[in-house]
Amino acid sequence: MTDAEGADPREAHVIHPSLYRPVLFAGAEPAVVVLEVSTAFALVFLVGFHLVTVLLAAFYVGAVHTTMVWVASQDAHMTALYVRSLAHRDHYPALAAVNGPPPRVRPSIPPAR
Repeated sequence: MTDAEGADPREAHVIHPSLYRPVLFAGAEPAVVVLEVSTAFALVFLVGFHLVTVLLAAFYVGAVHTTMVWVASQDAHMTALYVRSLAHRDHYPALAAVNGPPPRVRPSIPPAR
């Protein structure tokens, strides 16, 4: 499939990178960043505004955020995939009991809200 000039017309359509690039906040998954900020906020303002809590919150955000940026660079959906995998069993037996109930079937696509 080439046009009159010999070029492939499928190559003329460029997909904008925002359509396939994952959405990240400061290099990490949005849910993780919200959790980090919420934890640091709670630590500083609910525990008490002291030098120790501010340093502990800064250390927490620095260490956790650096780790989560590295995880997001490996796979941008790693934590969502991990949380989804927690709903499944670690091992499925090869044969179920004769009179045992079948396992509950969960939909693979969550229902719309």
